[in-house]
Amino acid sequence: MSAEEIPFEVQEFDRLLSKPNSDPTGLAGFFNSGEVWVGRVPARLDVMGGIADYSGANVCQAVLGRGMLIALQARTDSTLRIRSMQAGRGLPVETRIPLNYFSSGDGLGSYAQVRQLCQANPLAFWAAYIGGSIFTLLKEESVKIPYGFSMLLLSAVPMNVGIGSSAAVEIGTLACLNAYLGLSLSAKRIAELGQMAENHVVGAPCGIMDQIAITSGRKGKLTHILCRPGSIVGEVEIPPGTGFVGINSMVRHSVGASPYADTRIGAFIGKKIINDNRALAGTAPLGYLTELSVDELNGKFAKLLPNTIVGSEFVKQHRTHGDPVTTIQPDAEYRVAGPTRHPIEENERVLKFIDALRSANQGDGKSLETAGQMMYAAHDSYKNNCNLSVEEVDFLIDAVRKRGPASGLYGAKITGGGTGGTVAVFGTLDALREQIPQIATEYSRRVGVMPDIFDGSSSGAMEFGARKYTFTANGWRAAQG
Repeated sequence: MSAEEIPFEVQEFDRLLSKPNSDPTGLAGFFNSGEVWVGRVPARLDVMGGIADYSGANVCQAVLGRGMLIALQARTDSTLRIRSMQAGRGLPVETRIPLNYFSSGDGLGSYAQVRQLCQANPLAFWAAYIGGSIFTLLKEESVKIPYGFSMLLLSAVPMNVGIGSSAAVEIGTLACLNAYLGLSLSAKRIAELGQMAENHVVGAPCGIMDQIAITSGRKGKLTHILCRPGSIVGEVEIPPGTGFVGINSMVRHSVGASPYADTRIGAFIGKKIINDNRALAGTAPLGYLTELSVDELNGKFAKLLPNTIVGSEFVKQHRTHGDPVTTIQPDAEYRVAGPTRHPIEENERVLKFIDALRSANQGDGKSLETAGQMMYAAHDSYKNNCNLSVEEVDFLIDAVRKRGPASGLYGAKITGGGTGGTVAVFGTLDALREQIPQIATEYSRRVGVMPDIFDGSSSGAMEFGARKYTFTANGWRAAQG
């Protein structure tokens, strides 16, 4: 890997690691002279698909230029010492988790026990992403670790802005441990374990899209994933002279929050209603909503779906919605028709989007506009079918739409779990360089702060691999692990 190809986070880690013992801003007080193993993962940009992942949709994801690094070193005691740092700014935050906190009797405790442990202190909840990933590895792979680790999270991206930061922490942790322990886990398995950690320890009912994209994404490519439950269909070339960037709306979002979870519950309620009707007709149940086409939904099932339903009324009629990671609240009112329609339509939009990019790669310039139209349609569905947009995000979408293809901007959409977070924008490279800073400036006048712009591309976890650092007479030396 040439110096130009070394990710920013690795360069920053090398700088901190090389500081003398007398410099308290370095890492000499955190790591001793033993081996240090490093994994690095990118943030992801949800180009198309988003929340349709939990309904078995096709999705299309990009990996961004910035991300985060996980470094670990074995300890002589049975404690996880976890430090989190924002690259280039901010104070480090640290906590410790004795490994026996993961135990119950003679074996490992339950996910519920560890989740409760992580949630008991809100100031330390961030550590659930690392600690939960380690617990999931121990539980699901029967891994034994007789000692603890000092673990550093060095991030170059903010958390909770819709670019997969939580999945990045999980995958970074698992990929680093996979290399250090010599486990030879596949990319698919690492992604599955990351999703388990987020579902069962963090408590966020996410699909597997983020974890797969961050694990297996490749620099300069889009990853086409089929989330049934999670497999890579292939890579999609980005048309020459075009690219994708993200604009942070500065409105924090979380897939553990109520709007996202309620939308997911609404989609599963809709699937249950459809499957109960199919059972009456002697038809096999759907495994995933997106097994239906839009025509089938409109022709056979749309009329069965209420706009909303109260949780207790649904349970009375249908008993369960069949989703293991969400719970229906009896007094809550859930949107059903919109959240059910969204993933079915989004699945078809994603395939049209990918086809349009392939046509553009063969010289059909108008297909760039078609791809952009699919992005706008995806955003409109988030907003109207799922109620998952906010005014700030709509402002950014409208700013892109007003400039349009004439200025080289083809499309934009909300990303991930919605309700804030990051807006993905598709355009020519020249337009992205010229127009996005202008849009960011306009937006800053509205919200009072200049938004982050996420651009570039970098290697996913498996493409990057791991680095092993050893201390020599001439200082720290790194080699590919």
